[in-house]
Amino acid sequence: MELNDRKRRILRAIVDDYIRTAEPVGSSYILNKHNLGISSATIRNEMAYLEETGYLDKPHTSAGRVPSSLGYRVYVDELMQRYTLTVREIEEMRSSLKKSYLELGNILKDISNTVAHLTNYTTLISTPCVSSDKLKSIRLVPLDEKSFVMIVVNSGGIVKNTTIAVKKGIDEKVLERLGNYLNLTFCDKEISTISDDFILAQKSIMPLPDEIMNPVMGFLSEVLKTFSGFDISAIGQANILNYPEFKDVNRSREFFDFVGNIDKGFIKEKLNDDKINILIGDENPRLKELGLSMVISNYKIKDGVIGGIAILGPTRMDYSKVVATLDYLKKNLNKYLGTTDNP
Repeated sequence: MELNDRKRRILRAIVDDYIRTAEPVGSSYILNKHNLGISSATIRNEMAYLEETGYLDKPHTSAGRVPSSLGYRVYVDELMQRYTLTVREIEEMRSSLKKSYLELGNILKDISNTVAHLTNYTTLISTPCVSSDKLKSIRLVPLDEKSFVMIVVNSGGIVKNTTIAVKKGIDEKVLERLGNYLNLTFCDKEISTISDDFILAQKSIMPLPDEIMNPVMGFLSEVLKTFSGFDISAIGQANILNYPEFKDVNRSREFFDFVGNIDKGFIKEKLNDDKINILIGDENPRLKELGLSMVISNYKIKDGVIGGIAILGPTRMDYSKVVATLDYLKKNLNKYLGTTDNP
């Protein structure tokens, strides 16, 4: 249903005020707070119309109104003013993005911490995933005569490592030959095609003691299973306790349970969409039940590698700031992490 300009201005004012105060908004508050050039009676009539047509809800214990799911949807699609990131906010995100010397997983964790801090909501970030993930490199780096570090990297830039101790010691040249063999045998192969049987068959080809080959091949098998998975990390869950809607112990417990058992498949299916998705109310029944909204964006690195980052907060979250944050992050994460289709 099309809203005229006056109704749109009143709806925007109500949503803006409710996001800021978490209190139902009455006509007198709108009259005193916003210079709309109309009377209190006109505001009351327009608010009644917006309630009747589904844009506002009226809590039983208050004379004021709060936005409905439809009201929020119209607000984020058509009415909210674009948020401009401050210099400090940009510098904090840029500082995280520039830590290119870190392993990718640590970069993503650092960025998640920054976003959770700046928005005061919970950040969810996924490991990168691709349809044809491959091993990129395997390195065996000697520490001393009886130990070495095994480092495995996939095409998404995720790094896994472990330290392996050898009681009888191992010569550096032998370690180098083993590393070369592993790279020739396993690298540039799609991870989904490397089975445990294939790994076991390669173990018998290299004439090295079991105390070397067992931990090397065992770690490789373990790593391949983690690379082929899709994992999501949550940062800033405690931020939800800053909002009065979640002061109740049962509601906060439900929130923590929801985050701890997040539907990975639901998030993964959103990653093929290049736009920023804002999920409100009926668009996800579980979010509506908990009084939450989620804003999801993908990020692209290179070679088709895609991951996801989402911000989770109360339905009255500051959508404009959240969208501006994710938009900046999406564009610049792509740039700093090496994608070729962004400036």
